Amino acid sequence: MAANKKVLDYLNSNDIEYEVVEHPRVFTSIEEAKALGIDADEIAKCLVINMRGEYVLVVVPGDRRVSNTKLRAALGNKRARLATEAEMKMDFPDWELGAIPPLGDLFGLPIYLDIDLIDHETLLFSAGTHTDSIKIDSADLINLIRPDITELCEDQERWAA
Repeated sequence: MAANKKVLDYLNSNDIEYEVVEHPRVFTSIEEAKALGIDADEIAKCLVINMRGEYVLVVVPGDRRVSNTKLRAALGNKRARLATEAEMKMDFPDWELGAIPPLGDLFGLPIYLDIDLIDHETLLFSAGTHTDSIKIDSADLINLIRPDITELCEDQERWAA
């Protein structure tokens, strides 16, 4: 399967340099990192957060877990939670489940980025499928998506890659 055309069109229309990286079909950021031979913290994992029917995108390192306390504080919403599979299928039908790219403008959604991602030279994120990733300069991604940068992850050891 090829990268989602909407992702490629969006990056091209914004004159962003990127590389499409194909890999075996994977369903987690840890699996993606292993398939690509990189550290999982180089994966920009995008999560869809539901705030009572309104969505935001949250982007964290692939080897980290979101802290509900930090997430809800950053969003100013005590009821913010991860969107369900049913919500994802209904409200994001053009994307493979669990493969939403961190491109808020594609969805008209605000985006929050964990502060730990800004120290990387390059990042990889889902290209809308489970078989393709986008490799991009992290500064280009940040300039493109204009996220709110904050601390979103739990204060514990990273997941083993």
